[in-house]
Amino acid sequence: MKHLRHLLVLLMVLALALPMLVACNNQPANNTDTSSAGTQNDTSVPGDESEVNNDVPPEIVELNREIRILCWDWSAGSASIKGYTGEVISNAEGEASRVDVAKKAVRDAVEDEYKVTITGQVTNKQSFLDDVKQMVTTGTYECDIVFASGHYAQNFARSSALTDLNTIETLNFENSWWDQNCVNDVSVGGRLFWACGDINTYDNLGTWCVLFNKKLKGDLAIPDDFYQKAKDGEWTLDYFMSICKGVTQEYDGKSGIDENDLWACGTEKFNVFAQVVGGGIHAISKDENDMPYLTVESATERTYAALDKIVNFYLSADVMVADGGKFDGKGYSNVWEATVHKAFIEGRELFYICGLINVAGFREMEDEFGILPMPKTFADQDSYYHTVSPGNSSYLMIPYGVPNTDELGLVIEALAMKSQKMVTPEFYEMQLKGRDTRDDESSEMLDIIFATRSFDLGPIYNWGDIMNCYYTIDTNYASRFDSLSDAATIAIEDFIELMEEYVDAE
Repeated sequence: MKHLRHLLVLLMVLALALPMLVACNNQPANNTDTSSAGTQNDTSVPGDESEVNNDVPPEIVELNREIRILCWDWSAGSASIKGYTGEVISNAEGEASRVDVAKKAVRDAVEDEYKVTITGQVTNKQSFLDDVKQMVTTGTYECDIVFASGHYAQNFARSSALTDLNTIETLNFENSWWDQNCVNDVSVGGRLFWACGDINTYDNLGTWCVLFNKKLKGDLAIPDDFYQKAKDGEWTLDYFMSICKGVTQEYDGKSGIDENDLWACGTEKFNVFAQVVGGGIHAISKDENDMPYLTVESATERTYAALDKIVNFYLSADVMVADGGKFDGKGYSNVWEATVHKAFIEGRELFYICGLINVAGFREMEDEFGILPMPKTFADQDSYYHTVSPGNSSYLMIPYGVPNTDELGLVIEALAMKSQKMVTPEFYEMQLKGRDTRDDESSEMLDIIFATRSFDLGPIYNWGDIMNCYYTIDTNYASRFDSLSDAATIAIEDFIELMEEYVDAE
């Protein structure tokens, strides 16, 4: 994650005590088509003096206006998602966290320099999607900036409701406070409808990882050091599956294995895809003209090899799949929290594959737990790879037609630049590394995870329902690709045509 690594280098100079993030490059492993994959073997140091000097601070102009922000509330309706208070603004009640204090300091500084007032709200209104679309349709804008998930973003984009951020001259996405992987991965034909960077915090928590229960590992007499395996590049899916084998067993004294027993691994259908990405394989790749296409068309054998390994693992007795259908009809309002999440909290699950969004919910857990990268799907990979969930991460968007976007761009750049210096260190070092992890090794793992994450257009747009090929847990994936690929390709072409109509026609 470029903006986080850049900050850690600066913090090293000041404190001489902080770990340095693993460097990134953009070289795909094993001829697999990946649009932005990092490798832990790259010894270059991002954020060096030459990179710092390439940053272009925004011009300071007295604007005398209000900047209104609308944030979606990810914690709405969930008992396991805790601590989200908004992007830039905050709805924190009671004693503010150090992150919220830093956000306020950023707002105060930008308000003073640009003579603006920054206001907004964090909302969980059911009408959120329609409300934003209605603003664009009627031209009566109640907000200037929206922070929401990739699922909302794609819906807005399909509805011609988002501004192409690349058309705003005062935004400079080459600056280090923008996540370069996101900027490169989510654009379509040079059009960029959302972005993330230091102005966000919640994009970080949408990053996927593996948690493990340390006490249960000891109880099962597993002698291996998982952290060392990861650092040595030996944290592979084959090894992971070998550790899981035979762990699942009767626990609650009732006949038959169910969600109340002891499990080797807890997961969900989305994680089939997340582990395919763990092999450096995207659902959607892009050509030299930044146009998307189905990765399976150019990497069929590698995609099928990954799916074969992962699907058969998920079908084994070692794995509890929360939304795989086994627990349907039991009346659970949230099947994830009632099964895999609950089992991990109660010390009945060795591994839990989830997003960093879940980690805060385990702070009160009795057992010690650790954080690990996603296993390498193939042993011959030169890197780990991590996906960012489109439903559990934050992106900055500007509704289509919002007036004075060049002014808005100046304020956004200023917020992002100051957040890099003031908010990100608090979020990453104090909150994510300090509060939500319990050992130094997990902090090292976070460095690896953030340095090797990427953003995939597949689960964001799901053109032609192509993600059904990944989310269905059976071995008929080849026939599904055969039946859905044409429709997905047509849907991609239709989307590009839509972009040309409402963006390029201006």
